[in-house]
Amino acid sequence: MNGIKVRDVAYPILQVPDLGIQETFLIDFGMKRVSLENDILYMRGSGNQNYISVTQKGEKSFIGLAFYAQSENDLKKISGTGPFSEVQEIQAPGGGIKVSARDPDDILVEIVFGITEREPDHEALSPKPSNLGGVGKENYQRINETKRVGKPRSSTIKKLGHIGINVLDPNKSFDWYNEYLGFIASDVIEIAPNTVGAFFSRCDLGDAPTDHHSLLIQSNIPSEMKSGLNHVSYEVTDIDDVFLGYEMLKEKGYRHEWGIGRHYLGSQVFDYWRSPYNHVYEHMTDSDVFDNKVKTGTTNIAEATGMQWGPDITQTFGNDEGV
Repeated sequence: MNGIKVRDVAYPILQVPDLGIQETFLIDFGMKRVSLENDILYMRGSGNQNYISVTQKGEKSFIGLAFYAQSENDLKKISGTGPFSEVQEIQAPGGGIKVSARDPDDILVEIVFGITEREPDHEALSPKPSNLGGVGKENYQRINETKRVGKPRSSTIKKLGHIGINVLDPNKSFDWYNEYLGFIASDVIEIAPNTVGAFFSRCDLGDAPTDHHSLLIQSNIPSEMKSGLNHVSYEVTDIDDVFLGYEMLKEKGYRHEWGIGRHYLGSQVFDYWRSPYNHVYEHMTDSDVFDNKVKTGTTNIAEATGMQWGPDITQTFGNDEGV
């Protein structure tokens, strides 16, 4: 086997006509500029990733997505095998090296290693304690201290959580990402008996916990969902951050897509918004994390698109045309 096991999702690669409009939205969403050079915009959150969003100038499209290799040896192992290129230097902030390929839907996939990390914004990423659960004074986490989270503001983004893609054949796509990148299925969604509509897929880090899904592989049925981007998801510090970001984006006049609610699969508290170019962006927090001992679950479309609390899913969700 020439495949490897990636450790996490790194960044989406989008293309839009006006990088200034895109940057303004991403700042309001909770990001900060790293660099704008050669008509490519790099944006970061408050965590240790050098950048968590890459946008290039051009006609609106979804170019691809990137994942972190666990080691330089892994990157060299997969280079030049199957559809993957030889190792190349990354011409972007933080440097590093990469290989690239096209998946079964012609989506660009980059595997990267050695991008310099940044010092996280520890204070911003440390929410005030919450008095939750339990009985008795020993359960109080905040004593003689009020909780003031401030007025509506941009969310504090911890990291890129996951990327969802729409594909022609979920089985074929999952097999590809499993073979080459080591993804395993947390949950398989059946849209009819013996017919798979989606895979919620996580990295295989052995005994180490990882997000319930770093990659959602979704059928492009109904037909108006063309192959490409379903949504991009960013993890914020806590539930207050989800609501604060909601209020800020509403105040700025952006289009709300779906939320606020709590998912069944992954259990995240979620909130989805449209960028000015109709790409779907998610704020989420409090996600499930699994190691490789958790067996794959199988469920139906109602549970996959449902929620434990919150509004019903919209008819336009996952369609980057926004209609």
